[in-house]
Amino acid sequence: MGDRDESKQPGTPVGGPPINPPINPDWERVFPWIESQLGGRVVGRRRQGRESGGRPAWFVDIEVAGRVVRSYVRGTRDAAFEYTRTYSTGREAGVVAALHAAGHPVPAVLGFCPDPPAILMEFVEGRDDFHQIRDTAQREALTRHFMEILVRQHSLDTRPFTAVGLEPPRSPEAFALDDLAVWERAYERATREPVPLITFTCDWLRRHAPRKMAEIVLVQGDTGPGNFIFDGPRIRAITDWEMAHLGDPMEDLALLRSRDMYYPIGDMSGCFRLYSELSGRPLDLAAVRYYTVKAMIIVPLSLAPVMENLDPRTEHAEWIAQYVTYERTTAEALAESMGIGLEPLELPDPEPGPRAPLYDILLENLGDEQLPAIEDAYRAFRMQMTLRLALHLRNADRLGPALDAQELDDMGRLLGRRPASLREGRRALDRLVREQGPHREEDLVRHFHRHALRAQALMRGAMGMAEHSVLQPI
Repeated sequence: MGDRDESKQPGTPVGGPPINPPINPDWERVFPWIESQLGGRVVGRRRQGRESGGRPAWFVDIEVAGRVVRSYVRGTRDAAFEYTRTYSTGREAGVVAALHAAGHPVPAVLGFCPDPPAILMEFVEGRDDFHQIRDTAQREALTRHFMEILVRQHSLDTRPFTAVGLEPPRSPEAFALDDLAVWERAYERATREPVPLITFTCDWLRRHAPRKMAEIVLVQGDTGPGNFIFDGPRIRAITDWEMAHLGDPMEDLALLRSRDMYYPIGDMSGCFRLYSELSGRPLDLAAVRYYTVKAMIIVPLSLAPVMENLDPRTEHAEWIAQYVTYERTTAEALAESMGIGLEPLELPDPEPGPRAPLYDILLENLGDEQLPAIEDAYRAFRMQMTLRLALHLRNADRLGPALDAQELDDMGRLLGRRPASLREGRRALDRLVREQGPHREEDLVRHFHRHALRAQALMRGAMGMAEHSVLQPI
C-alpha cells in the first residue's frame, strides 16, 4: 500500500485542484463512486508512484459526517496486461475480504468499484520500504514475523477461497500447470511475435511437472517484502493478493525468492529452515527450484504483450527493466534446476556514436534542470521514468550494433546459419525450440542466459531497483 510517511501525503483543499490527477481520465469516475459508497466527499487524494512499477493507486481522504476517513484505492492494470481477465481486481477483492473475515492481517475491503475496476480499502498506517531498513535487529524481527504469518496463511481453511472462485488443483500436474495456463493464454492472445525463451520454459515446465499430489494451501502468488506494511518490528498488513490461487506451499517459498531480488530479505536458506520449523512441513527443495522457474517466467509471460505495446502513460522503463531481469533469472533458475553451470558473458566496450553528445544533453536537461524543479511527487516519479528511458536509448546507441551482431552470431551457432535479422532469428529459434527443445536443453538455456545478459546491458544504469538484483542460491 505504499509509503506511509505522513509528510508525503498532502491533502487537497476542498474545492481546490486534485493532487496528482489520474493520467487516464477514466479513473476520475472512481472518486464520485467513493463519495456515494461512503456517503461523504473526497477532500484529498495522492496518486502512488512506485519505482518497481505497480498498479494505479491512490491514497484518498473522505470527509464523512464531520470526520475524515482515510482509504487506499487499488485500481486495475492497463489492458496490455491480458492476465487480468482471469486474475481480476474483483477476484482479488473477494480474496482479501475472505482473508479479513478469517482474521488474517489484511486491510478491510470498504467496497468494490466495477467501472473502472478498483478496490476501496481501509488505510493501514506503516511503511512498505523493507529494503531501506538499516537496523539488523528490525530486519530479522520482521523476517521472522513474516514467516510466522506465511505459515498461518498456509494453515487457513481453503473453503472460503473456493467460495470466491479459486479452484483447487485436481491432479499433481495441475498444481503448476493450471496457473501457468492462465499466463500462457494471456500471452498467446496478446502477442504477435514468438519469444523463444517463453516457448522453451513453458514446455520445460510441462515436461517436468510434479508427479505427486501436494498439500493444497492458499498461495499468495507474489509474496514477500514490498508486499507488506510494517511498523517497527511487526507487520501490520499483507498486501497484493492479485495472483492468489490454491496450490503447493513450496510455490510461495519460490515466489519469495523473486521478491528477494528487489527487496533483499537476508539469508534465504535460513528463511526456508525457519518456515519448516514453524510449520512442521519438510522442505522439498526440488519443488522449490521447479516453482522458481515458474515464478521467473511468469514476468516475461505477463510483460511480453506490454513490451510489444509500450504505453507512454505507464511505467515503460520499469517494464523493460523487469522484462530483461526476469529473462536472466528464468535462465538462471532453469540452470539451477538442471544442474548447469553458467559462464559470464564478455560484453563489447561502448562505442559512442555521432549522436552521443545529444543523449548527454538530454539527460542533463531532464535530470539537472527539470527534475529538481518538479514539486509534485508523482510528476517527479514520472520524470525519473523518462530519465531511465533516455539512459536506455543512450546505451542502445553506444552498444546496440555490437550486441545485435553478437546475438546474430549466437543464433547462427544454434541454427546452423546466421539469420539475416533478429526477427528472422527469433522466429527460427522458436521453431527449433518446438522441434528439438527436449534434446537441446542445455545449449538453449546457455543461449537464453547470454541473450538476457546482452538485453540487460542495454539497460545498465536504468534498471531501477533491479540494477544489482541477484537470485539467491538455495
